[in-house]
Amino acid sequence: MKRFTALILISALLLGCFSTACSDDNRRNRRRDEEETEETTRRRSFNEPLEPSHDFSDVDVTMEFDDFNAVYSGTPWVLENNIPFTSGNIYEYFNQFLYNSSDRSQIPTTVYNNLATIYRPNVRHYPAEQDGYTIYEVSYVEYFPTRIALPVSSGYNTTWYYHGVGFIDYYTGTIYPKIEMSSDIDSFCVSGDVSYNGETYTVYYYEYREQDILVNETTQDSDGNDVWEFEATETETCYFVVPNGYDGIVMFVYTADDTYRTWEEIEAMNNPFYTPPSVFGESGENLDDYTFLSISELG
Repeated sequence: MKRFTALILISALLLGCFSTACSDDNRRNRRRDEEETEETTRRRSFNEPLEPSHDFSDVDVTMEFDDFNAVYSGTPWVLENNIPFTSGNIYEYFNQFLYNSSDRSQIPTTVYNNLATIYRPNVRHYPAEQDGYTIYEVSYVEYFPTRIALPVSSGYNTTWYYHGVGFIDYYTGTIYPKIEMSSDIDSFCVSGDVSYNGETYTVYYYEYREQDILVNETTQDSDGNDVWEFEATETETCYFVVPNGYDGIVMFVYTADDTYRTWEEIEAMNNPFYTPPSVFGESGENLDDYTFLSISELG
């Protein structure tokens, strides 16, 4: 499942100086404020100017894929495969580790939570600069409530990996090409020519990742052991420059539990690599391991 794996490294070094736990009331208030902020952002999005909020000329990595011929059988791929769509939040597993800051060796410990939440995306579409093209803007927030047991010593750090969201074509089942992010990059652009029904279109896919730290503190479990609580959100904003009238963007998320991954596997994955377009299933993808969401139904 390396194809859809994204990695984030937390740079805050634990030195025994974090604050103690907030009360339950404060924690509830913080969650309530976060939900209110999210709702305000959604309301404001309807009044925002119809232009990207990111600079398309400013990305960490770019890639141009080879000419791709999209083959359509006459029946949409999602109907042929009886794909069910969800409309709410999506839950996915992540794998967290502690490691030594000096030599990046793993430190054995106990992880108390491994489930993240992807909130329902916000979708806008508006004219592109290119005649005959539309920009689809898909933005979503993923919430990571990490909790991990701490050893007695100091000088360690934490990292976790999660499966990045992918996109697929409703009609042909083609997985959109992308660059898998690592701890070194937070944006990319993939572009190229796609031939469909005798016509050739130049399409673009941009993605930007931004992080917000909500909580970074130590608490204690019922046995008096120190626990590092680190709550963070990842805001992903994706832009698709596609021909006018195209409505085939489908989001998909790997939601099976593969938290058996080892530290060595995660370290090997920490590099930005390109995945070319392909038809879903050609690389061994199992439909039962994924959750799908129709972007056109959201906007």
